[in-house]
Amino acid sequence: MRSLPQSVGKYQVLERLAVGGMAELFKARATGEHGFEKLVVIKKILPQLAADPSFIQMFLDEARLTAQLDHPNIVHVFELGSDADTPYIAMQWVDGVDLLALLRECARAQIRLPAHLAALIARDIADALDYAHHATAADGRPLGLIHRDISPGNVLISRRGDVKLTDFGIARAAERQHKTEAGMLKGKYGYMSPEQVSGAELDGRSDVFSLAVVLVEMVMARRLFTAPSDLDVLLMVRDANLERLHQYSVEIPLELRVLAERALQRLPDGRYASAGEMRDALTGWLHRNGRPDARDLAAFVARVHAAPTAPDDGTVQEAHDELGTLSGPATQMSNAAAARERDVARAEFISGATRDQLDPADIVVEDEPSHEVYISEDPAAAPDKSPRPQPAESGDLRQVSPIRLLYRLGRARAKGLLVLEGRAGILKEAYLDDGDPQFVSSNVTSERLGDYLVAQGAITPQALQRAVAVMPHFAGKLADTLVGLGLLKPLDAYRLLARQVSAKLIDVCTWPKGKYRWFEGRANPFTVRPLHLDARRILGAGATVLDVAFVDDWAGGVSEARPVARASDELEAFGVGEALARVHEMADGRSTVAELLARVRSPDARTNFLRLLYLLAETDQIDLSR
Repeated sequence: MRSLPQSVGKYQVLERLAVGGMAELFKARATGEHGFEKLVVIKKILPQLAADPSFIQMFLDEARLTAQLDHPNIVHVFELGSDADTPYIAMQWVDGVDLLALLRECARAQIRLPAHLAALIARDIADALDYAHHATAADGRPLGLIHRDISPGNVLISRRGDVKLTDFGIARAAERQHKTEAGMLKGKYGYMSPEQVSGAELDGRSDVFSLAVVLVEMVMARRLFTAPSDLDVLLMVRDANLERLHQYSVEIPLELRVLAERALQRLPDGRYASAGEMRDALTGWLHRNGRPDARDLAAFVARVHAAPTAPDDGTVQEAHDELGTLSGPATQMSNAAAARERDVARAEFISGATRDQLDPADIVVEDEPSHEVYISEDPAAAPDKSPRPQPAESGDLRQVSPIRLLYRLGRARAKGLLVLEGRAGILKEAYLDDGDPQFVSSNVTSERLGDYLVAQGAITPQALQRAVAVMPHFAGKLADTLVGLGLLKPLDAYRLLARQVSAKLIDVCTWPKGKYRWFEGRANPFTVRPLHLDARRILGAGATVLDVAFVDDWAGGVSEARPVARASDELEAFGVGEALARVHEMADGRSTVAELLARVRSPDARTNFLRLLYLLAETDQIDLSR
């Protein structure tokens, strides 16, 4: 570790508190005339990040915004400064502990954090979030702040029982720049929202989800989302898998559990509409359950701090193990296992040997499965290849377009196998569940996961060859191998995996002809991680890349039709922006398609208009009957 600096800017450094993936944290003293002294916390950017001007600019932009926040439950930012060309932030010193440290101390002493105090902490954080989400600049403009990193380590509790939220905006600067170190987000995956995992647009309801995770973990004294690997943790979060909440729900009062489960809904629309609404729900519960205050919390913190270490009976020790690191025991153990496997894999790669003593350069991938399929050379372990039953439906894609077909199956919330045959022998198989694709296989070489990642620039061809050579060490899963070797970060691996699967069906949406067969109820035989892709967003993406000649030809056939918009609440779900709603509004029944096209000036705008009109027509959002 680097030597302790004597000062940072005008502040005298007293001790180093922590070193993270982005910054160092120091306890420091500010002095002034007439014996003035004030303790502060200095967050100073690490040197390797300070060398990146664009990152620094974004970091400072976010810090300037958060410096405008003034709330009793938010750590105050006093100053933004620079020390030897390295930015730092001077913040309020909170004399106490962070929530993670408190939970560790509870486990050490085998004292549970009472549910009413956990709710009090969550209520105060929800109030801070509601203020921040609605904060405005001096000129009245909304600041648009979302915390993005609600976790026990960012919740501070003073010795007086005050609850403070810290690190507003820091996560966003790191996320936008994509310059995080390999371990920076380690352990934080379990506090992300499903939409964060997917890389979707965020609003305040993302913080609501993360706060609910912290709430139930405080009462359960266990991690809510924990799995053998970081990638599996991300998928648990993406699914909002609450199995562990149900398993340990006996620790949570029923009404509080119902409150938390509402905040933990996978889709934002199912959660509280705002952090303020969650705060009010928690306040109501607290009023019915003892009305605790800061003095009660302070007394509990003092009691835990003074308590002797209890003998381990194996029960609460499990909780201590789970809260001992941000990543929890399963992830922590898997990281160690992955490190061992990485060392073995690298040694084998360097020596030119694999498990079966083949040279890595001589190993090629034959028919690599679509994504995350368990690969085995044992025929008994292979998916069932027995003859399929007759399809429930089959047809020609010239008569029923791919977009219409996929939309119809999605609306019906269908489950089964859709086999799609295109030109030149292209074959794709999509397993649907609840109308959404769960797994898509393809015989197109460029659509295999490894080739896709190379084409996207996520990995190099050499990295792919290296990963393929050691896949047996990672259960035959390419994504796990790339993560284990440090060639991909878990979050990037998940998002790229989802994009790769989506891309296969986006391509199908552009097919002008082909055949299809639908096998109702056929279950997916492959062992895959569910990605919960949204079929409507895939259709929207597919429509935006339709061939120009195709939509021109289609427009010629419907030029005299007068499109009439149907009432719809699905337009936003297609994910193509406000333009779709505008085209929908233009379909008023008074103008023909040809007349509508005459209003569009540029060739590009004309093509985009036709693509969106086609999407509306094929998904029954408009009526094109003459």
